Amino acid sequence: MKRIRAIAIKEFKEIWRNRLFLILAFIVPFLMFVVFGYGISLDIENMPSSYIDHDGTRLSRDLVDRFIGRYFKLTRTVSDLKEAENLLRKGALRAVLVIPPDFSKKIYRGETSDVQVLIDGGYPYTSITIKGYAEAIVSSYNRRLLKERIERSGSLTSPVPVKAQTRYLFNESLRSSYALIPGLIAIVLLMNPAVLTAIAVAREKEFGTIYNIYSTPVKKIEFLLGKIIPYLIISTINFFVVVATVKVLFAIPMKGSIFDLIPPAIVYVLINVSIGLLISSVTRTVVSAQIVTLIVTIIPAFLYSGLLIPVSNLGTEGKVMAHIYPTMYFMDVIHGVYLKRLGLFQMMKEMGMLILYFILLFSFSVMVFKKREG
Repeated sequence: MKRIRAIAIKEFKEIWRNRLFLILAFIVPFLMFVVFGYGISLDIENMPSSYIDHDGTRLSRDLVDRFIGRYFKLTRTVSDLKEAENLLRKGALRAVLVIPPDFSKKIYRGETSDVQVLIDGGYPYTSITIKGYAEAIVSSYNRRLLKERIERSGSLTSPVPVKAQTRYLFNESLRSSYALIPGLIAIVLLMNPAVLTAIAVAREKEFGTIYNIYSTPVKKIEFLLGKIIPYLIISTINFFVVVATVKVLFAIPMKGSIFDLIPPAIVYVLINVSIGLLISSVTRTVVSAQIVTLIVTIIPAFLYSGLLIPVSNLGTEGKVMAHIYPTMYFMDVIHGVYLKRLGLFQMMKEMGMLILYFILLFSFSVMVFKKREG
């Protein structure tokens, strides 16, 4: 135990002497979280849009007013189709509503009047969502017109036989930020501890200071445990910083208890410092350790963690890849605590998988690490 403590104290001193390393340890995770937090969102709102109203009647203005709101933002007026297509081509607009000259006349005659919505198809996912917004608005407008027509004609109507009522659970406002921003905790706690730990060991190899360890009776497991303790403490501090950032800066509530999130977070950090140890054991330079660590962490973090795409929506190969990486399990824990008010007992499967990952990765790191070069 004394040897582990001595190595940990030595590592703390190394970190303290290296100002750049201090920035990597404490400042970079916070900046990453803030930058990603403000930049990542799947909510499609305030889309720059416009309209061409060839009819200019009360009915057409009413339809235009319904389009202007949370989802469509009127940024400029458009006089004709040529100008509209030009603005769509430049990306200045994402959608344009076109109302024909005989719009209100057809409605008053009891006929169907067509309107056109021009959508920039350069972003397919966004385009499909905009189409859905437009159809919902027109459907709502149709219901109001039908009601007025029935009232004018004096016809009696029976209630609608079946009416579907949709209720959204866990994320009632359907804001993607409520799921994405807490999910970034898993990304930050994956990349930063792994990179810092990989650099720490690779730096000793590159500078030759690791030979001092080779000449001592310190065992491999003692050396590696002493190495991970400082980064476990640093990453735990960063964990509390980013959790506070989610609450204070982004105003996203945590429905569950932070005490149910802390144990999985600590085990998750231990997993990721073990990944850094494993990578540093098979690399010899700081640069190679950084590159390999970033490749191993960044790609699975965004593709297979369930942050952007639910794992259940992936193909068979994608699901296998997702289950290989521990990030998926910690992402489930984050969503469980932040959105579903789950307790630690209800997430024992995820907790058990994280513990298993740590045991396997750290054991493999001890096996791979050589106390002699060559």
